[in-house]
Amino acid sequence: MKNIAAIIVALALIPAIASASQDTDAINAKAAAAASARMAGGHIYLVNGDVFVAQGNNPAHRVTNNEAIVSNTLVNTGKNSSALLRFDDGEVVTMQSNSTFRVREYRYDAKKIEDSNIVFSMLKGGMRFITGLIGQRNKQAFRLSAPNATIGIRGTEFMVAMADKSMYSQVLTGKITMTNAAGMQVVGAGQSAVVTSSAALASLVSPLAVPAGIFSELQSIPVDPSAISAPASTPAPAATTGAAGAGAAVAGTSIGVAGGALAGMAGSDSGSAQATPEATTPVASPEESPEPAKQPEEKEMEADNSRSGVGVTGKIGTLGYGVELNVGFSDSFGARLGYNAFTYKYNTSASSVNYDFKLQLRTISILGDWYPFEGGFRTSGGLVYNDNQVGLDGLPTAGTYTINGTTYSSTDIGSLKGAMSFGNVSPYLGIGWGNPVAKDKGWGMVSDIGVLFQGSPRTNLVATCGAAIVGSPTCTQLQNDAAAENTKLQDDLKRFKWWPVISIGISYQW
Repeated sequence: MKNIAAIIVALALIPAIASASQDTDAINAKAAAAASARMAGGHIYLVNGDVFVAQGNNPAHRVTNNEAIVSNTLVNTGKNSSALLRFDDGEVVTMQSNSTFRVREYRYDAKKIEDSNIVFSMLKGGMRFITGLIGQRNKQAFRLSAPNATIGIRGTEFMVAMADKSMYSQVLTGKITMTNAAGMQVVGAGQSAVVTSSAALASLVSPLAVPAGIFSELQSIPVDPSAISAPASTPAPAATTGAAGAGAAVAGTSIGVAGGALAGMAGSDSGSAQATPEATTPVASPEESPEPAKQPEEKEMEADNSRSGVGVTGKIGTLGYGVELNVGFSDSFGARLGYNAFTYKYNTSASSVNYDFKLQLRTISILGDWYPFEGGFRTSGGLVYNDNQVGLDGLPTAGTYTINGTTYSSTDIGSLKGAMSFGNVSPYLGIGWGNPVAKDKGWGMVSDIGVLFQGSPRTNLVATCGAAIVGSPTCTQLQNDAAAENTKLQDDLKRFKWWPVISIGISYQW
């Protein structure tokens, strides 16, 4: 009967071998926290030219100066234009011309900074980022989604810009991580990197390989609102009437750009230059659109970053075929409810007895996932309702059975049946890769490797006497031999108190 242990191992691995051959709760929690804290945001400072802003579903309008900015705000700079965004925690973003930037989420509680959060999206153009208190206290709280990769920080000042379809980054202080479907690249201070597509791993490049002038405009934009030159108001000339008719003209305003430093930004904004709307708001021509039409890639990116936080996963592994419901509570924590099942029949012999085996896998799991780092690595733990069972039905070989060393004829035995079962509730611990409910995740792949502690299995081998020996000493001997064989079987299968769990799957989040 010792061969039964090896047979069960093979049966447990059959689903994986066959495969080779062929933010709802999170949003509610954040909303409650935001209700008890002050409204957080920042301000947009017009540095030069035409800058448009749209909040929520409201129409876009031109920025004047020192305009408030909150979550779900889209900012766009026009040709020969630039802007400075300063947030309540000291975070600074500067935008060069022809750039589009979205503040997807900004939540700042000065009394509990560890609960604060930043989610930005760079849709096109070029920008410079300087970490504020949120990023300094909790680097996991900052996330920037860009066309070819998601950027995380490690105490940082960096620039990122698009050139054709490639995205270039340059780190001034600290480090950043650039993560996409191909993996993660760390970029340190003084280094530059390029990502050619969302399917290509970011690679470090020499400064000579960076397109000339791609960051020069960003370097000239001040990072301190007080460094922005105040515009001089120019009165409109009197209306004149000529042969061509009558009209009014408004003089254009040019705002100089001065080099600035980060020093002093943590203080008050009172030093910021204020401009009257008449002096800084250009007159729109009838042909002008208040917000440039979105490019296809911009629409696609916004869709990718507007996920529900709820997903489903189909998987296969040593627990059988399975399906899971995934829920994300934050970037670092999630939970899943899963169901796995598989049934397989197999015929083999052990101890001179031919057995029909039936492996029945059936589990229901409730697991929690923790993502300690940026990327898809996770640790998992939880409880599993375990209804895994193995049944066996003995058949005679050449008209005889050999049980516990005693040979019986097929007429001596009415039936020889056995079963193996486990404890109903089993703890699980494991690691894995893939976050089905990441904020930018639609389709994805996941994998798990771990162990299910199901305790020592319970076995039951029962032999019934045939009509020819019922009530005879031979029948009693048969019962004793079956009991002894069951004890051996139970001892051989103690190793199965630890059940290996290996699985792969495909996930989708709406």
